[in-house]
Amino acid sequence: MRLIGAIILAIVIGACGQGAAPTPTPATNVPCGPSEVLTRHEHAHLTILIRGQIKTLPALVGITTQICWLHTHDTSGIIHIEAGDNRTFTLGDFFAVWRQALGSTVIDGDRAGTGESIQATVNQQPYAGAPETIVLKNREDIVLQLGPPFLQIAPYVWPPGY
Repeated sequence: MRLIGAIILAIVIGACGQGAAPTPTPATNVPCGPSEVLTRHEHAHLTILIRGQIKTLPALVGITTQICWLHTHDTSGIIHIEAGDNRTFTLGDFFAVWRQALGSTVIDGDRAGTGESIQATVNQQPYAGAPETIVLKNREDIVLQLGPPFLQIAPYVWPPGY
């Protein structure tokens, strides 16, 4: 019985150690591991509007028993990019971690109907490409809207410390 306990304890300690290599979630190639990795520590902000209504970005996207290099802590819309290297991450990568659809006709399960479209802005500038290709960069302000209507959104004001 002591041997079994020792083996279980060794497995638990090994799984929680800082040296454990991050593993990607099944839905994406974004690495996840037992703790935050802060080699690269950046933040982007995402606002989603569906037919003129703000859709709250959930807390704890990418945080379960592991923490992914792209995640949220709260419902502020801030996407945390806490990564072990400088690889490029896109909004599509974040949506994959969230396990929600994103494309030129769909945002988080809401599909554009007849006469509707998806528009994206990055730092208040129109983004002409597919929304899933938006590259996440530090202090970037991303707005996705499915509409009409398409509202004018004020620039995001970053709280102190970001």
